[in-house]
Amino acid sequence: MLAPCMLLMAACSGTPDRGLTAGYRLDSATQGCRQRPDVCVRGAGEEALLPTLRPAEAVASAVRTGAVVLRVLEATTRAVLERELKACAEHARSQVLVDHLGGRSPTRKECNEEVDDAKSGRRITLAMQLGCVMHEVALACVREALDEQIPGRFSLEQRYRFDPKSGALKLVSNEDVRSLLRMGCSDELTGTLVPDVVIHSGDPLEAEAIYDFKFPCMTIDATDWRQYPLGHPYAGNSQKQVYENALGAEALRVLPRWGILP
Repeated sequence: MLAPCMLLMAACSGTPDRGLTAGYRLDSATQGCRQRPDVCVRGAGEEALLPTLRPAEAVASAVRTGAVVLRVLEATTRAVLERELKACAEHARSQVLVDHLGGRSPTRKECNEEVDDAKSGRRITLAMQLGCVMHEVALACVREALDEQIPGRFSLEQRYRFDPKSGALKLVSNEDVRSLLRMGCSDELTGTLVPDVVIHSGDPLEAEAIYDFKFPCMTIDATDWRQYPLGHPYAGNSQKQVYENALGAEALRVLPRWGILP
């Protein structure tokens, strides 16, 4: 028998945590591709630990229970990894535009036009559809690239449950998400943080850097961090603020053409 819904509190990346905040914005986790959490489930990262490229640590205060160190990547390691992330963002945008629009960029009007989305079974904007596909291509690229650079020290779309009052942080497994979905308890899938890429010590709870892909429909627009709305558990804060408070590491955006932004 499956445990009651309340014992499996978790959240898919389809929650409002990472929704669309502008009509023609391609976010890394738009509401369009996150409406069905069952198709959003991804692996929680690699297992083996490679001791090379060891990060430096800087002491700082954090929100977790007890005293915690804010882990930061050393400059040389960060430079290598960010080069790979930027390349994956460029590759994802270029590949998806070639596949869907013959290689050209969409116009503002096209970004807001609605299309049929096979995965969600709904009509969503072209911006949302392209953003979701770009996100998938980028993460596949990142997995391959970082597997060569730092195997065992990164996670892709790992789900975390964070209690801002106590500072408690827990991992949420894909099986917990699937169980909730099977039981029809999708209302319980809220409040979980799902950063795209977490660089860590080998333990996903010991983050050293956090990266989120943002895919603006038009590259002249730099998609910002989402601000949580009224009624949300993190209302009044941005994604960046909550990621950093929860994981104790710097959170950065990755955008095609723009590169790495705070």
